[in-house]
Amino acid sequence: MGLFDTIYFDEAYTCPNCQGKIDSVQVKAFENMLEDFHVKDCVGHAEEIGILKEELHCDKCSKFTGKSIYIVMNRGILMGTRESVEEAEKLLNSMNQEKLVLWYHDLYKRCLREREQKQTYARFLSDVREWYGERVYERPETDSGIGQLRFMWNSSHLKGALGPIESIERFITYNEMREGLDELREEGKEILDIYYAEEMSPGEEEWSVDVYQDELNERCRLNWTWTVMNKKQLERDNEKEDELPEWMVVVEEPFSDEVVCKAVEKWLRGRGYEFGVRMIELEQARGSGLIKALRDRREELEKGETMPMERLERELEEEENKRSVDFIDAKGDKRKVYYYDGFYGSVVADVESDRLLGKIEGIDEDIVYEGRTVRECEQRFREAVSRYKKK
Repeated sequence: MGLFDTIYFDEAYTCPNCQGKIDSVQVKAFENMLEDFHVKDCVGHAEEIGILKEELHCDKCSKFTGKSIYIVMNRGILMGTRESVEEAEKLLNSMNQEKLVLWYHDLYKRCLREREQKQTYARFLSDVREWYGERVYERPETDSGIGQLRFMWNSSHLKGALGPIESIERFITYNEMREGLDELREEGKEILDIYYAEEMSPGEEEWSVDVYQDELNERCRLNWTWTVMNKKQLERDNEKEDELPEWMVVVEEPFSDEVVCKAVEKWLRGRGYEFGVRMIELEQARGSGLIKALRDRREELEKGETMPMERLERELEEEENKRSVDFIDAKGDKRKVYYYDGFYGSVVADVESDRLLGKIEGIDEDIVYEGRTVRECEQRFREAVSRYKKK
C-alpha cells in the first residue's frame, strides 16, 4: 500500500453499508509523508489548484463504500470536500482574493504558534538535560540565586518530580491541557462546567478534591483535570507548594464549592483564559472512568432486575478494586517505594490505562490508590493511610 496522507473532513460522512461514521480519507496526491490535513491547511505549492476524486473507505466494516468524494484545493490550501463534481467546482470558484489573504493570515498565525511550541519543547529538553545531568536538584535551596533563574519556565515540571520521566509527564500533560483550552476558546466556549466526586462538607479545614472538566478530560485523555487543596492539607502531606505540578491549585480557605470555582477560575485567568467556571452536580455531568461505568451498569440493570444505587456503586467499586489489586500483585517488579506514618505503599505503571496504581502493603484490607504522576500517587497513598487509620 505504501505511504499516504490523511484528509480529515469538517463533517463526517455516513457509510451506506453499516451506517458508521467516516471522518477521513487517505490520499496519495501530496507528499505521502503520513501527514494529517484539515480544512485551511496548506497541502501543496501555491500554484496548485484542482479537484481530487477519492473513494470512501469505512474502517468500521473494512470496505470501500462505492461512494466518492471530491477534495478541493486552491493555491495549495485545502478548501474542503464535496459529494459531487458540481459542488466541488462551486466551492473552488468561491475563492476570492480577500478569502485567500485571510486564509494565508491564519496559516501564518499557525506557523508562529508552531514555532513557539518548538521553542518551548527545545527549552524544556535543554532544562531537563541540565537539571538531571548536572544534578541541579541536589543543590541546596540557598544556592538557587541567579543560576536557578534559567529554569524559571519549567521549574514546576522539574522541582518535586522524582525523575526525568515524571518531569516529561508533567510537561506534556500541562501543554496538552493548554492546547485543549485553546481549542475550547477558539470554538467560542465561555463557561466551563466542573464537578468533583468526593463527598465533602462545607467548612472542612483540611481538604483536597480532584476536579473534573469533561470536555478537557476527553481531549487530553485525563483521569481528572485539576486538584484543588488547601494549605492545611498541603502541610499535613508534607508537600511544598513550589514543587507541585501545574494542575494542582492551593488555596487558604476552608472547603466550599465557591472556593473551588474561584480557585479554578484564578488558575485560568493566570494563564490568559477568560472562561467562566460553573459547579455542577455529579449527576449532571457526562462523566468518565468509574462514573461512566457506573451509569452503564445502571442502564443494564434497568433492563432487568433493579438494584439500589448505593449497592450498585459499592459492587462496582469492589470489582474495580479487585482488578487493580490483581494487577498490582501480578507485577513481579513492584517495589515498596512509599513510607508514611508506619505504612508502606507500592506503585506500578498500568500502561494500557495510562495511570500509576498502588496499594497499602502489609495490611489485611486491599486499599488501592492511583495517580497521574509518582508524586500524585504518593499523595493518594498518604490520604489512603489517613483514612485507614481513622477507621
